[in-house]
Amino acid sequence: MSDAARGGRGRPFTLVVCVSCQAATDRLTDELRRAVRDSPHGVMISAGCLRKVLSCAGRRGLHAVVQPCTADRSPTGAAVRLGPLATVADAAAVGAWLRAGMPDDGTLPGRLRAAPGPQHVAHLN
Repeated sequence: MSDAARGGRGRPFTLVVCVSCQAATDRLTDELRRAVRDSPHGVMISAGCLRKVLSCAGRRGLHAVVQPCTADRSPTGAAVRLGPLATVADAAAVGAWLRAGMPDDGTLPGRLRAAPGPQHVAHLN
């Protein structure tokens, strides 16, 4: 059965999780790991600070970036900035969204989307 026939389930993605801040608790990352294990082509990467990609300064919680891709890791869509994930419920909501194929239908609460980093924000002269 194709991914489209399954409503987007199984859509490949690469999830990059910031583990440089001490806010990343094992319970939150474990919840995300479960979602990745449930996804046939999901990959989770632990990385250092993602400050160049998203705005996390002063915001306590786990931050991450996810990008839809092909099974061979070629990007197929825009990266989505996530965070702060402060509770296991937040991580579970992201996990459910990943398992559902990352639909752009409002199932990922707006409060779980992180602001872009300073390099990605237009500045006024």
